[in-house]
Amino acid sequence: MAFSEVAPVAMMLGAGDLLRSWVLSTLAGLAADDEQHERLRDTLLLFLQSGRSYKTTAERLMLHKNTVQYRIRKAEESLGRPVGEHQHDVELALRAAQWLGSSVLLQHS
Repeated sequence: MAFSEVAPVAMMLGAGDLLRSWVLSTLAGLAADDEQHERLRDTLLLFLQSGRSYKTTAERLMLHKNTVQYRIRKAEESLGRPVGEHQHDVELALRAAQWLGSSVLLQHS
């Protein structure tokens, strides 16, 4: 059994170190604890929750559609892969980052 298969269960059981490790590996560069990446994470989470609709995401964030497209491209660059790959894991890791903040994100030295 692969770690990626049990990571969500470990998270639900309160294994903080395992959760942090999983979030960092799932989000890659998107797990940076700064305002720019927080904005990208928030936009990406809403995009995924909106059925990957740029238009709906833009309306909900009161942004231009092109701005949302730009942010999603930047999020993909930080992830190192398209948002559709392992979408459910990415969405769960984004929620964990939103709920738990700095405790699961990559701190700057």
